[in-house]
Amino acid sequence: MVGLFKIFDSHVHFYSNSFFRFLIKQKPNRADFSSELRSIAAKGHIEIPGDDPIQLAKRWIEIIDKWKIERLLLVASIPGDEDAVLKAVEAYPTRFSALFTIDPNSNLLMENAETRLKKENFRGFYLYPSLYQIGVSDEWLQSLYALADSVNAVVVVHFGRLKIRPREYAGISTATEEAFANPEDLIPVATKFPNIRFVIPNFGAGKFRETLAVGAACQNVYVDTAGSNSWTQEHSEKIDLRGVFQQALKAFGPGRILFGSDSGMLPRGYRYDILDNQMKLLQEMRVPVSDMKKIFYENLDSLIGS
Repeated sequence: MVGLFKIFDSHVHFYSNSFFRFLIKQKPNRADFSSELRSIAAKGHIEIPGDDPIQLAKRWIEIIDKWKIERLLLVASIPGDEDAVLKAVEAYPTRFSALFTIDPNSNLLMENAETRLKKENFRGFYLYPSLYQIGVSDEWLQSLYALADSVNAVVVVHFGRLKIRPREYAGISTATEEAFANPEDLIPVATKFPNIRFVIPNFGAGKFRETLAVGAACQNVYVDTAGSNSWTQEHSEKIDLRGVFQQALKAFGPGRILFGSDSGMLPRGYRYDILDNQMKLLQEMRVPVSDMKKIFYENLDSLIGS
């Protein structure tokens, strides 16, 4: 507990050793894995975890215990890395919950999703429409949404800008399609599936006005606050984080905002500065304590459960 507040972080990447290996497999003309891993570590000034994901999970427990963080929602941030994250959740089920990343172009899309959602302990999944160049309302995804609806899964959809630092460190370009980056594309999907809880991360990552429109139109869409929100520095409305929270509270209300840090890289570890900054800002804005408790813990707890 940080002061008066329990923390359930909605946005933490579990960058396992296997995550980096799956990433390297996407690189054409790659060197051997050991050389590529050393190169990524050197370019990013980061630490590549060892082979055992349970040891990485233990490391994260030590980190969040230091900062008095109760729970994390971990993301398997690349298709194929689900098993590593699952082991972390199984080792610490009261501290970790998990989402996995969908590859909509896979022929095994539904088979894998059914396994992860029905037989394993994943609580939902991430979609990256602009990265995989598929519209969020594409007919191909309708069966996936029907599955999510049937098992009460959370669906996180990343719109706006997309910066994936590990890809940069690995020398893999992140080619995105702007046509699929608009949060308003989610409105017909969220309307068709009113029981699915959708989440737009990073306040829409630069598509803020559009994100507000979705929040006002669809009561089953949430937003997360994750990361430094550096997109505000280049936003056309020259908005600061205070303004972002003020408008988000109006559009979504305190019951549909989820705190997130966008932590993941080692040795940096937990981005406590993000938590501290957002908590102090909301206190300065005189947001009621009861509403802050929703944002920092209760909303996500109600979505994910114990």
